[in-house]
Amino acid sequence: MLVLLTASLWPLGVAQYGSDLGFAGQQHTYTPQDLSTVCAHQTYENVKASVEIRDGETKYEKIMKNQTHRYFFRSYNVTTMNEPDQYRKLIVNLEPCKGVVYLFVRKTRQCYPNPYSCIKNLGSNLERRTKPCDWTHFMSETDRSRDGTPTFFEVPLTSTKYYISVYATENSAYTLTVLADIGAFPRPGNTGRITARQLRELQVQLTWDQATFIPMGVSDIKQYWVYSSLLLDNDNRTNMAVFMRPDKIMNTVCGLMNNTDREYATLLPTSGSCTAGSCNATVDGVITDKRYVFNIVVESHRGYKMAYAGLIMRTDWEVIRQAASDKTLKVIGAVSGSVLGMVVIIYFLMLKLYG
Repeated sequence: MLVLLTASLWPLGVAQYGSDLGFAGQQHTYTPQDLSTVCAHQTYENVKASVEIRDGETKYEKIMKNQTHRYFFRSYNVTTMNEPDQYRKLIVNLEPCKGVVYLFVRKTRQCYPNPYSCIKNLGSNLERRTKPCDWTHFMSETDRSRDGTPTFFEVPLTSTKYYISVYATENSAYTLTVLADIGAFPRPGNTGRITARQLRELQVQLTWDQATFIPMGVSDIKQYWVYSSLLLDNDNRTNMAVFMRPDKIMNTVCGLMNNTDREYATLLPTSGSCTAGSCNATVDGVITDKRYVFNIVVESHRGYKMAYAGLIMRTDWEVIRQAASDKTLKVIGAVSGSVLGMVVIIYFLMLKLYG
């Protein structure tokens, strides 16, 4: 019975898939989907060829104005896919070292995200920026309000493939990190807040909350990097969301490396400077009445780094060596002398009157 049923269905299979099976009859050839028309933006001259970025990899690249770099990420790690929902996520971290770069991410299938669909005529009087962009699931804020800031996405790991575009509005440099093992990535404590106070002349103390990991147990803090930089008189922030400005970025790891000669110091979390969930470091040699940028970078044992939010501080230290000005002291001295003279005169008059 099974043989007869198979035989009765066989002609249908031949008629539909005859060419694949090598039988005569109607020809049906499989043609791969042609993306050249649908994804025409991928063939633009200023769009770079796609490069695979592996899990946990950090890439440093320079990019020209109006250029797009494309990256392809895939993960078939069964262990990662079996993590609970709250931990089965993917970190995509774009940090500008200099300039303005935007991040666009699409999951599951091509095309690659198309920045040119929402950013047109860059730098001209006809420039236009709209939302959303074609073929994009997650994207940076492109309305200029956050130009020069990093873009950090932590998205559900619901696909094995992700397509990433990095677009620049000016000549820039950036680092891109993609990580599925999110517990290896350090997260600055208290949303990266740093406080500072001047201990005495030429000395400032920085305090920050220790970094954390989610989930815990995957990695731990290796060390902290302390950065200090003197600001020029014309160094001003473009807006409160940017630290400091696109050509001098001080809240990304590579930005701090580019704009400082070296770190001021490194600090181990096991040192006496880290207690009760917070750390402090003392910076010596600061100049009075000058503005400084201070920041902290945390590094995990897996080698991933993340910068804190940063802090701008004007040093102000005044030593008071006398209670009042010289002029005030002269007036007090004159009044005191007059009072003393009157007391002496009254004393002698009383002696004369009463013997």
